[in-house]
Amino acid sequence: MAKHAHKETTPPSAGPKKAGKPAGKKRPVAAPAPPQSPKHPMLRWLGGAFGFKSMALAVVGGLLFYGAAHDNSGYQWVWTNLLKGNWDFIQKHRKATLDERYQMKLGFDYVFCSYVRDNTPEDAVILFPLKKYNTEKGGDYQLTRAINVKNWVTHFVYPRKALYKDEQETNPRYHDVTHVAIIAGHGYEDLDYPVRERSYFTVLPKKAQTVNSE
Repeated sequence: MAKHAHKETTPPSAGPKKAGKPAGKKRPVAAPAPPQSPKHPMLRWLGGAFGFKSMALAVVGGLLFYGAAHDNSGYQWVWTNLLKGNWDFIQKHRKATLDERYQMKLGFDYVFCSYVRDNTPEDAVILFPLKKYNTEKGGDYQLTRAINVKNWVTHFVYPRKALYKDEQETNPRYHDVTHVAIIAGHGYEDLDYPVRERSYFTVLPKKAQTVNSE
């Protein structure tokens, strides 16, 4: 009986401890699955991670504005003219190139910025006229107020730098200008040489350059 009592009082945890996991070894983690290609027509049209993010933002924004439009008529124009308009535009022009989409959506503002980009070196510092002149009509063409939004212009001429004559006293890079954007005939006065044949819209080197004739 004594031996039996002694066995009953033996702690159940007195047995040998289980060996811990060897130091330095970690449980293998399965590699993440590769991203799936977007299958929706709108995502294919936009393409890539940029398109997916844009679509996600558009969907979230659409839901917010759609709900707000029913409670506040002030948001109705956003849903009808902006979000729904962009969706309809994408559906109609899914086969258009990126450049063609920009031209159709942004008009002459994009055409002019792309012209400036394609006719200047990548390290160019481009001077735009005073903002009050940039929306004047030149011949058959006219830019919108978007041309006065520096971040907007810089996006389309990148990596080139854009600045306005309004920044003459505030921008330290004003004296680094290499090219001048001519808008509605304004800007020729900022060139270091005379120009005989003038255009309403173009971009020219600030300093005279020698042209080799064949």
